Amino acid sequence: MKKTLLAASVAALVAAPTAFADVKISGNVIQEFVTDGDDTGTSEDGLESASAVDLVFSVSEDLGNGMSAFAKIHTLRDNGGSGNANQVVGLKGDFGTLTVGRMENFSESKLAGPTWVESTDAIGIEPNGAYDTKRAEGGIAYVSPSFNGLTFGVQGYALPNMGSSATVTTITAVSGLSSNTASAQTIGISGSTATLTNQDSSSKDADANIDATDIMIEYANAGLTLRAAYETVDGSVYGDSTKKDQKTTSALAMYKMGDVEVRAYAFDVDNGNGVETNDTDGYSLGAIYTMGANRFTVNYSEEDDVSSAGTKESGQDEAWAVSFSHALSKRTSINAAFVATEDGSDSTDKDKYAVGISHVF
Repeated sequence: MKKTLLAASVAALVAAPTAFADVKISGNVIQEFVTDGDDTGTSEDGLESASAVDLVFSVSEDLGNGMSAFAKIHTLRDNGGSGNANQVVGLKGDFGTLTVGRMENFSESKLAGPTWVESTDAIGIEPNGAYDTKRAEGGIAYVSPSFNGLTFGVQGYALPNMGSSATVTTITAVSGLSSNTASAQTIGISGSTATLTNQDSSSKDADANIDATDIMIEYANAGLTLRAAYETVDGSVYGDSTKKDQKTTSALAMYKMGDVEVRAYAFDVDNGNGVETNDTDGYSLGAIYTMGANRFTVNYSEEDDVSSAGTKESGQDEAWAVSFSHALSKRTSINAAFVATEDGSDSTDKDKYAVGISHVF
């Protein structure tokens, strides 16, 4: 081998770490086992597996003049399935931080999210799950620099249409069919011809405007963090001109003193999923105590009861949880949690237990 070729090979090997110094890989692997049921025993279904694998690629580049570019790709696999979490690119500098791409809204990531203090991934308490817009594509967010602990953020989304589009199929020469044999919402009848309307999901944008906005303000100083957010989702994204704008107001307070941290959260939703009668509110109170390698949590939540379809029901949903975690190292820990939920609509108590091991990298 020629000396020049050998020297070039050695130089390439030495330079390789520098070339990839701005790329970071992180994530976690979690395996837990969950058992759940209710006070009547009718929902007992034994022990179930709950797994989670997160893989995050983070990239940064110094652009000079105090400005940098960054990007993040976050993929996840829960219980064998696969999906995408945040996928963003942005700029950061003295002006603040500008982020575009797929991301969570402020109301979820910065306010509701921290209420999940439980050590386990499979079970925990996070209020306002019924009307959260969750992650969405087409997001743009700006967060200001800190002014003596005070920051503010503005976020907008071009959301896909959450309603339906209609595919119409015409069936001719239909005899013996009357309006009493089919739903008037799906079949139109004229003489011997029936028109069957199938509701297919649509991915088209609701309109040419920003469909959702979220405004957040934060103050952080001396262990105290206060956040408030106001989100508006345009009623048009629900695919019906009669839908109202969904409006969510939320507030979060966190205070850490030594080994103890307390968190309090409250929210109020008007016109959930665009329905005028879907108004709900709730709160949660949580605490974390760290003692050496051990972490203990307790959490309580209460909110207006809503069905899975977003329909408000009578009564309240109440939940409380305790969890424990022991760190075997900086990256590996064993975790356990118990969550009890009372459904205000049917007075059913549902208990869940989880135990598992996690490794972060």
